[in-house]
Amino acid sequence: MRLLILFVALAALLLAGLNLASRAFEDRRHLDPMNDLLAAASGRDAIIIGSSVGGAIRFDALCSDGADFFFVLQDVFETRAMVDLVLDQPDPPQHWFLALSPGAVFYDNSISASGRTHNRRLTYRFLFENGQNDMIGGDWRQYAVTRVSPALGYDDWRRRFQNVLVRVGLRPEAKPAGSLIWRLDGSLDADDEATLADREAAARLKDIRSIRFYDPSVPERAGRAIADINARIRASGGQLYIVVPPASPEFQRRTREGLTEGLDGLWQSLDDVEDQGAVVVNAWRDPARVYPARLFVDPNHMNPEGARIFSADVAAVLRARGDDAPGCPA
Repeated sequence: MRLLILFVALAALLLAGLNLASRAFEDRRHLDPMNDLLAAASGRDAIIIGSSVGGAIRFDALCSDGADFFFVLQDVFETRAMVDLVLDQPDPPQHWFLALSPGAVFYDNSISASGRTHNRRLTYRFLFENGQNDMIGGDWRQYAVTRVSPALGYDDWRRRFQNVLVRVGLRPEAKPAGSLIWRLDGSLDADDEATLADREAAARLKDIRSIRFYDPSVPERAGRAIADINARIRASGGQLYIVVPPASPEFQRRTREGLTEGLDGLWQSLDDVEDQGAVVVNAWRDPARVYPARLFVDPNHMNPEGARIFSADVAAVLRARGDDAPGCPA
């Protein structure tokens, strides 16, 4: 028994020592730009939150002073925590655009099967640094890991070790992360669309099935998280606009085939949130027009031309509804 206690004590000391030593070599190439984006949100009229499909929304097409605060691979539960963080800042925006990818609703980055636990730990580190200390969606596992050992995980240790090598001159300094906001150039070739859409849809469906095996309640909990986002924003005097940007035609078709029941549940969740005061613009369910492959840079992300066209369509929808939303005059 004494040996066991001694082993546990030595392991705890080693872990604490490694954490203390690693602080000097922390990789802040994502945390610092995230803090810059957070600071830039204060005083703006509007803000985009959610995942990487937020690049399909252009504030210049909406004639609005807006801030980008959406991140690659972010799930709905992380977005819920980010809303609280922004609302706690001075002079938060009043108009909130939630860029929602249908696939993101089936992900929970706290589950190892999602392959995105590093993303959850990065989100926690960012939130902790800014005074937000609650668990994300009841996720005690990654919360505990990040609290006990912020450097735990292959990506975290690897990047710290690389920084050690940089300090001693054995490798060049890593390139800055650059912009964390995905506004991607290029055009998806119509001849390649079917092949790329097949590949991406198959990979996403495989992930979703794995996550569902470990926790089939993810879509239902994500629906509640979206409702919570709306309630929190409305309580602050703001307005939520849920925008589901289009994907390429072939990617949408393949995703619908593989997630028919799940997407029906998502659409019902959005109907319920709209009844609670949110405004929903859903290009997957009721597209205003066909968005051809040339308007995308890959099957799931619009290029600048596509983003301008889609944002103009969003503005037209909002004007037709008569909502007091950002939007250029007709």
